[in-house]
Amino acid sequence: MKKLIFLFAFAFIGQQAFSQMYIVTLSLAEPSHVQCSQEPILSIIDPNGTITYRCLGATSIAYNSDVIGIINQELNTIINQGYKLIETNNGYSGNNNGFIDNTGVNYGTTWYFAIP
Repeated sequence: MKKLIFLFAFAFIGQQAFSQMYIVTLSLAEPSHVQCSQEPILSIIDPNGTITYRCLGATSIAYNSDVIGIINQELNTIINQGYKLIETNNGYSGNNNGFIDNTGVNYGTTWYFAIP
């Protein structure tokens, strides 16, 4: 019986050690960025390390609700694959009001997803 308990304990520990993560970051693209020059950009890093860029348009996120819909769609796609949101960093703009407030978007907002 003890051997069986140790077997299950190591199986669960081993499973957690190899968990996979998605990292999603909202930022402002550099002028030299090939796909999204000086636009808000959503960078999605999958568990294999592949980076996918999603251009969010040149308009301000504070005034364009379609951009919020695109962000919601991308995050839902990750959640539908079985990943759970484990951490959110609200960006580097200096306030702690979330990733969108009355002045617009806090670029640098990062969402971390992992399989539990």
